[in-house]
Amino acid sequence: MHQALKLHDGVISQISKYDPLDLFSGSKDGVQNAIKCLFLTPQNNFRVFLNGSLIFGGMDGAAECVSYTVDQAFQDGIKRVIVAKDGMHSKYFLELVTETVMKSGLLNQLLEVQKLDSIDIEGAIHAYYDFVSLPCMVCRKKSENKLSGRYSPIHSMSKDEKLKLVRNYLISATGKDLSMMISFRPRKSMDVESPHRSVLLKEINQTFDYKASFIDLDMKPLKKMEYYYELDQQIVSCYVQMVKDDEAIQNGVVGIDGSLNSYIAKWK
Repeated sequence: MHQALKLHDGVISQISKYDPLDLFSGSKDGVQNAIKCLFLTPQNNFRVFLNGSLIFGGMDGAAECVSYTVDQAFQDGIKRVIVAKDGMHSKYFLELVTETVMKSGLLNQLLEVQKLDSIDIEGAIHAYYDFVSLPCMVCRKKSENKLSGRYSPIHSMSKDEKLKLVRNYLISATGKDLSMMISFRPRKSMDVESPHRSVLLKEINQTFDYKASFIDLDMKPLKKMEYYYELDQQIVSCYVQMVKDDEAIQNGVVGIDGSLNSYIAKWK
């Protein structure tokens, strides 16, 4: 859904097919599909470095999709690491990443952190305003009748309970905005007793030592709660509009400017 807002704002030129549900599916096929989609539309979410130099992906979303030039630079780089036939290096690299992500167990840890948010920002924002002793701006903007049944239990909680809701939301938000870093090194045949964890690519009979960890773990500050709420509202509003526009296209409804193509260019 956030991709729809980024597309609308011109931050990206196309929506990625990456689905986080695939990444956290626990299935090798699902994880591999998620990583493949990240590879095909990296935006600023998938980068590869070789000896400290960037060979794939872009900074600040510069590389939105795989082009021949970027892909060629990447292919030339990983040929020095993965022993395979020409044209097969990307395939085995993505397999290597998939195997490592699953074997490391990091996704399971990350999912547990993300699941700490049990009520989403639309609920946590009410606990936030009460905790910081400010009038609830969300309740002010919306009708009392509409909110009384759904969010009054949150406003009735103790201060400690509200603190727990807000704290868990911010911890979860940190878990949704971190990076996973994986380092690989081909294992030399004589280095059988390596202390590092390893992954074997059976098809090419090549073993890689790896280290996997999370970075960018700074806790999200309390003052960002209002920002998260406003962002969430923008995302939902933009996504709903996108769905309406798609339905209009499917039903043959033409845009105000008389051009059906203008909708297609915007959302497809």
